Amino acid sequence: MPKLNEVKIDNGLYIDGNRIDGITDVVINSNVDNFSEITIKLFCKVDGLDNIVDPNPYTFRAQEPKRPYKPSRKYRSR
Repeated sequence: MPKLNEVKIDNGLYIDGNRIDGITDVVINSNVDNFSEITIKLFCKVDGLDNIVDPNPYTFRAQEPKRPYKPSRKYRSR
Protein backbone atom coordinates (compact mmCIF):
# COMPACT_ATOMS: atom_id res chain seq x y z
CA MET A 1 0.00 0.00 0.00
CA PRO A 2 1.42 3.45 -0.88
CA LYS A 3 2.10 6.05 1.80
CA LEU A 4 -1.06 7.98 2.59
CA ASN A 5 -1.10 11.74 3.09
CA GLU A 6 -1.82 13.05 6.57
CA VAL A 7 -4.61 15.63 6.78
CA LYS A 8 -5.01 17.83 9.85
CA ILE A 9 -7.91 20.18 10.58
CA ASP A 10 -6.72 22.87 12.98
CA ASN A 11 -7.52 26.52 12.21
CA GLY A 12 -7.43 25.57 8.53
CA LEU A 13 -6.76 22.47 6.46
CA TYR A 14 -3.23 21.06 6.42
CA ILE A 15 -1.97 18.26 4.17
CA ASP A 16 1.39 16.78 5.23
CA GLY A 17 2.05 19.92 7.29
CA ASN A 18 1.28 22.40 4.45
CA ARG A 19 -1.67 24.76 4.86
CA ILE A 20 -4.13 24.70 1.94
CA ASP A 21 -5.71 28.10 1.15
CA GLY A 22 -8.46 29.01 -1.32
CA ILE A 23 -10.74 26.13 -0.35
CA THR A 24 -14.36 26.50 -1.46
CA ASP A 25 -15.72 23.09 -0.44
CA VAL A 26 -14.60 20.06 1.59
CA VAL A 27 -16.42 16.72 1.79
CA ILE A 28 -15.18 14.13 4.28
CA ASN A 29 -16.47 10.56 4.12
CA SER A 30 -15.29 8.35 6.97
CA ASN A 31 -15.96 4.67 7.50
CA VAL A 32 -14.98 1.90 9.91
CA ASP A 33 -11.70 1.06 8.10
CA ASN A 34 -9.89 3.98 9.83
CA PHE A 35 -9.40 5.64 6.45
CA SER A 36 -11.25 8.73 5.29
CA GLU A 37 -12.02 9.93 1.79
CA ILE A 38 -11.64 13.72 1.40
CA THR A 39 -12.81 15.69 -1.64
CA ILE A 40 -11.48 19.27 -1.81
CA LYS A 41 -12.52 22.07 -4.17
CA LEU A 42 -10.23 25.08 -4.30
CA PHE A 43 -9.31 28.12 -6.36
CA CYS A 44 -5.70 28.20 -7.52
CA LYS A 45 -3.37 28.98 -10.40
CA VAL A 46 -2.12 25.89 -12.21
CA ASP A 47 1.52 26.09 -13.33
CA GLY A 48 1.74 25.26 -17.02
CA LEU A 49 -1.90 26.08 -17.66
CA ASP A 50 -2.77 29.49 -16.19
CA ASN A 51 0.59 31.11 -16.93
CA ILE A 52 0.88 30.30 -20.64
CA VAL A 53 2.24 33.26 -22.61
CA ASP A 54 0.36 34.11 -25.79
CA PRO A 55 2.68 33.07 -28.65
CA ASN A 56 1.17 35.72 -30.94
CA PRO A 57 1.30 39.11 -29.21
CA TYR A 58 -0.06 40.87 -32.30
CA THR A 59 -3.73 41.71 -32.53
CA PHE A 60 -5.51 42.41 -35.77
CA ARG A 61 -8.68 44.37 -36.26
CA ALA A 62 -10.78 45.00 -39.32
CA GLN A 63 -9.93 48.08 -41.33
CA GLU A 64 -12.42 50.85 -41.00
CA PRO A 65 -13.80 52.22 -44.26
CA LYS A 66 -12.31 55.54 -45.34
CA ARG A 67 -15.74 57.09 -45.81
CA PRO A 68 -19.18 55.86 -44.78
CA TYR A 69 -21.25 54.05 -47.36
CA LYS A 70 -23.97 56.12 -48.99
CA PRO A 71 -26.25 54.52 -51.57
CA SER A 72 -26.65 56.18 -54.94
CA ARG A 73 -29.63 58.42 -55.49
CA LYS A 74 -31.68 55.81 -57.36
CA TYR A 75 -31.64 53.35 -54.41
CA ARG A 76 -32.48 55.79 -51.60
CA SER A 77 -35.77 55.27 -49.87
CA ARG A 78 -38.33 58.04 -50.17
